[in-house]
Amino acid sequence: MNQRSDKWQPNSTQPFSQAGRNGLPYQFADNAFPQPQYPFQAQRPQQGFHQPPHEEPAKPDKKTRAKRRKWPLILIVLLLVAGLGVIGVQALRDRQVAGLIAPYEEVYAPNIYINGISISGLKPQEALDTLKEDMYGKLNSWSLNLNYRGHTFASLSYATLGMTVDENQLYALLNEAWQMTHSGDVHTRKAAIDRLQITPYNGQAARSELSDQQLEAMLSQIAPFINKDPVNAAIIHFQPDNDREPFVFQHEQAGARFDMVSARQQIMSWAASGRSGDFELTGEPIPPEVTVAQLKEKVALRSSISTSISTSSTENRNNNIRVSLSRMNGMILKPGESFSFNKVVGPRTLQAGFFEALEQVYGDLVTGVGGGVCQASTTLYQAALTAGLTISKRSIHSDKVSYSDLGQDATVYLSGGREIDFVFKNTTPEDIYIAARVRPASNSSKRLVTEIRIYGQSLGEGVSYRMNSETVQVLAPPADKKYVVDMTGLIVTYKDEEKLKSEAQEGYVVETYLEKLHNGQVVERKFVSSDTYQPKKAVYYRGNTAVP
Repeated sequence: MNQRSDKWQPNSTQPFSQAGRNGLPYQFADNAFPQPQYPFQAQRPQQGFHQPPHEEPAKPDKKTRAKRRKWPLILIVLLLVAGLGVIGVQALRDRQVAGLIAPYEEVYAPNIYINGISISGLKPQEALDTLKEDMYGKLNSWSLNLNYRGHTFASLSYATLGMTVDENQLYALLNEAWQMTHSGDVHTRKAAIDRLQITPYNGQAARSELSDQQLEAMLSQIAPFINKDPVNAAIIHFQPDNDREPFVFQHEQAGARFDMVSARQQIMSWAASGRSGDFELTGEPIPPEVTVAQLKEKVALRSSISTSISTSSTENRNNNIRVSLSRMNGMILKPGESFSFNKVVGPRTLQAGFFEALEQVYGDLVTGVGGGVCQASTTLYQAALTAGLTISKRSIHSDKVSYSDLGQDATVYLSGGREIDFVFKNTTPEDIYIAARVRPASNSSKRLVTEIRIYGQSLGEGVSYRMNSETVQVLAPPADKKYVVDMTGLIVTYKDEEKLKSEAQEGYVVETYLEKLHNGQVVERKFVSSDTYQPKKAVYYRGNTAVP
């Protein structure tokens, strides 16, 4: 009978087990390479034959009996010779096949691939190390930095996105590949090795899918650093004495909204394609509702008016102008709000900080407290009118003044129960800002001017206003005289003596128009007022003493 050769036997068909010794998840099985086994045991040949009892035939003669005893012996010899021949040929064949597969006794056979990597010729531990190195290498082959404005919030890897290496699958595939060529007899194994030449073994460990669960949680923690509400521009301070930069602005800031869905999709796409590097997180910009440019349109210079202060003006008069202008400097007039000169400037008294100076009262120059404030009110009138504001109350002087054309002045008075006020109203939709001061003239540092600037909503690109006054009628002076008694007797002494104080003056009817200019060209002309300056009698001094 056929018996298996005892020259070579295969190793265990399961090179890896899940013993988990020494804290490791997987170890080589204790019987990875066991001693040769003999699945089949040799059986002893039968010793002779047993025949059932029967009657003895007639005994042959001696010669016949000798022949009969010889034939069984011959048959036995022939059978033994044939059996030994068969056994010898099988043993020889087994040894030849065993020799062919001997190189693969402790390694994996040719044409065996796992995860696309050939493990042919590798021992089980070598194959395991190679595959683990490849899998972990791929797991760590991708990294992505999440950046925002120069700051790196996190560095992602495949592990961050839920990709893991399942070593259980490696062990199963390695055991399966090992069993293919290390189980059965030598001929079975040789046949398996031959089949691999035609159909290679390709094992593939399933890769865990990328997950955005941890990424979403991470992006949720980053979002508050990106999300920001917009900040509107605002006027922090009005500094009227700075004609170049009268307004200090808080600049607007755009807000941002972090689109987590879009960012997550892009990052997962980068991960799927293996694209490493830096990923710049962005926020969808949210524009502010108010910008500095918009505010500048609301605080544009609408008007700037200067009137010259006479070189003969006393310091007290100049100081009165300064005090009155300082009371309105920096004022903010809300839409619909009116400006009253007398209310803002207040009573002209020594206690209020004013000084004694010449002032015009009923056409006569007299010394009074607050002389000079009418130049401030006149300048303000011209500034308010050319700023496009509505004049509510205004009175002219009884005579021409040196610092203004006829039809363009505004007198004020507040003393002894008598009041003449100048009032205008902010009829624009935005605040009106007033800057007022006395400054040196631009063409001479020795001369002074009053200056009033009014800021508010822009009049429009290239738009400005100017006043234009026309004398439409000249009124002849009266023929009679006006006398002033010289109580001092220094100019004239007797009542029949007289001396000219001031000549008779013509009167005028003046019409004033407000002209709108666009890029220097008059595009509109609006009537403002018709002012009548009464003619004046000649004034003479007369003595106070009777003629002797």
